[in-house]
Formats: sequence, C-alpha cells, structure tokens
Amino acid sequence: MNKNNYIYFFISILAIFIIIYGGFLYDIYIHPTVIIDELGNKDIVIFGDLKYVFKIINCNNLGFDVYTPNKCYRDYYGSFLYGPSILVFPTISKNAEIFLTYLLTILSIISFVYLNIKIINPRNFFGYFIITVILFNPTTLFLYEKMNIDIFIYISLVLLVYYFKSDIIKIFLIFILTLTKFYPAILSIIFLLKKDKIFKGFFYFLFLLCCILLFIFFYWDNILSVFKTLDYVSQSLKYSFSLNTLNKIFIYLTSLGNVFYSKLVLISSTLIISFVIFYFFSRYRLEIENQIGKRNTTMFILSSSLSVSLYLLFGNNFYREIYLIGIIPFILSNSEIKFFKNLLYFYIFKYLYLLVVFPYYYNSDLKENITAQIFVSLKSFFDLILIIFLISILFTFFKIYIDNLKKVKNEL
Repeated sequence: MNKNNYIYFFISILAIFIIIYGGFLYDIYIHPTVIIDELGNKDIVIFGDLKYVFKIINCNNLGFDVYTPNKCYRDYYGSFLYGPSILVFPTISKNAEIFLTYLLTILSIISFVYLNIKIINPRNFFGYFIITVILFNPTTLFLYEKMNIDIFIYISLVLLVYYFKSDIIKIFLIFILTLTKFYPAILSIIFLLKKDKIFKGFFYFLFLLCCILLFIFFYWDNILSVFKTLDYVSQSLKYSFSLNTLNKIFIYLTSLGNVFYSKLVLISSTLIISFVIFYFFSRYRLEIENQIGKRNTTMFILSSSLSVSLYLLFGNNFYREIYLIGIIPFILSNSEIKFFKNLLYFYIFKYLYLLVVFPYYYNSDLKENITAQIFVSLKSFFDLILIIFLISILFTFFKIYIDNLKKVKNEL
C-alpha cells in the first residue's frame, strides 16, 4: 500500500473503534443487545455473536448436547448454529473470555480493514469514496458490533485468493471453514478456476468434495438441527439479506399460503431473468475471457457464488453482504466496460440508500409505518437486482469454463 492508503487505514481503524467502543451511532446504525437484569438495570452487550460461541463451547464441555434444546443456553433456540470444529476448544474462563473478546475483535477488524484497502487499492477520490462506503455502511457496522464469524470467513477468503499459494493449505482451510459454518464448502470451486491446470484442479475439487460429503454423512443429524433452528432466526425484515424477505412480501400481497412454492417461483424467476440478461448482454464475455485465473476474477466468482447461494437459499442478517465486497476489485478493473461501470454505480447507490433510510425504518414499527415498509421493500428489491446481475455474470464465466474444457479435450 502507498503512504495515503496507510494514513487512510489508521484513520479508519481509529474511527471504527471509537464508534464501537465509544457508543457512538447507537440506535442509529448500531443496535447492540440490551440485557435487563432482575433489578431492571440495563447492560449493553457488544460482540454478542462471538460471546455466544464462547458460551456454547463451555456448554459443550459441561456435557450438554448443544445441537438439541438444553438448559445450558436457551437464548438461541437450543441448537448450536455452527459446525463441530468450534467445539474442540477447551473450557473458557471468564477472564479468558474477556481477553479473547478484545484480542479477536481488534485483530479481526484491523485485518478486515487492511485487506479490503489492500485488494481495492484506492488511488483517487473515487477509490477512497468506494472503500469508505464499504467500511462504514450499516451492514459492516452491524458486523463489527456483532462480531459474527462471517468476518473471519471473509478474511480467510481474501487470504485464500490473494495470499495462499499451496493447494494443500487451500484444501485444509476450506475444509476447516466448512466444518465451522457449512456454506464455505462453495469455496471448493476455486480449484476449478485453474486455467493452466484444469485436470489437477478438478482432482483437488473432487477430493475436497468427497471430504465434505463424508463430513455431511457423519454429522447429518446435527446439520438438520442447525437448519431447523435457522427457521427461527434471521427473520427480521429490518436487517435482512435474503430472498425470504421478498417472499414474505409476495405472500402478503397475494395471500398465498405455501411458503415453499412461492419461494420456488421467485428463485425460478430470478434465474430466468438472469439468463435473459446473460443471453442478450454476453458481448462483454470477450472482454473478461482472458481474465480467468487472475486473482480479482477468482475473488469475484467465489464472492458472487457465496452471496448468490446465501441470498437465494437462506435467511440471513445483512452482515452477510460482506461477501459482496469481493466483487468490487474485479468490477473496478473492468469499469471501462459500461455494463460493469453501471453495476459499480448501482452497488454504491444501494449502500448510500441504506445509509439514509436504515436509521428510519429500523426504529419504526413495520406493522404500522407504511413509509418504513416501502423503504424495506425497496432495499429488498435492490438486493434482488444486484443478485440477478451477479448470476448473469456467473453464467458467463460458466460458459467460458465449459468452452475451455472443450478446447482442452480437443487438444488431447
């Protein structure tokens, strides 16, 4: 990084810690958990998701089955939301929890800010404007305060793409991430993006896929418990990043009773629209075909695949929009193409919109406030538009990959 980027890095870190630890922007962009004791005293709990993990580790070491309803920790519907890799840790004392909370939050936020500045590499006012929107929009502020494990997965993703060169290390990292949160299994497609080592990459992909399938086979019951629990969490429309939000709106407007079939219709419609865009606007394919195998392209494909899968299939709090950051380096490097320039502008608009309206609709009663309902609906609609364009681009990369396979086959 150049001198200006280091200065921006230190200013950003300082600003984030002042906002989080100083209590600034509470009830505006940051909404920490508030616990009221028996005497009516309020206690503000920051980094709640990280502390939740510590609590579950201790419950597991006490002999409780954390994947089923139990008396040790009932605030999260009885089932642990993560994979078994976290449960290998020993009991964490109160003092150790305090120390680890401060250590992990400081290291993760510093790493997150540094790596994003590094991969986006702002060089002018527009570049610094983009990175500022990324680091200080409601979704990332929400992530800092909750300190959800997604921030560690995102940091691992950046390291996986830009820093780790050994395939063995990549296999190990992806497998550990999958044992932690399940959905990082999608990252195994990184081995299919080796332009000059297609068959070797395909072998690594199959090997990792077999390991993941074995994990699913042995932990199937626990995985089912996690998915059942997900039906009860991440349901607030106020901070949602999911097709489920539009599905709820769709059901409300149409009075349909079957949630599954209505969502299936929305997923099908999303894929069809994305394919139409891919078909009619695939002329940009020639512009990006020679970029297969480059780090920004790999980051785009992995980030888009994660974002699309999470958006279409699960109910997510909007800190999972963190993976959308990974599409920016590729889009910036192709911003001379009108299609990608407009996509970049739309990305910026989406978060500027959220910066303006989020404080209003979060503190409103969505059942009564029609304006807040409109704001939430528009946010959900903007999410869908972005996902549709990402899918259309992924269709393009998939077509390029298939064509490359045919070329290799013909050369043999």
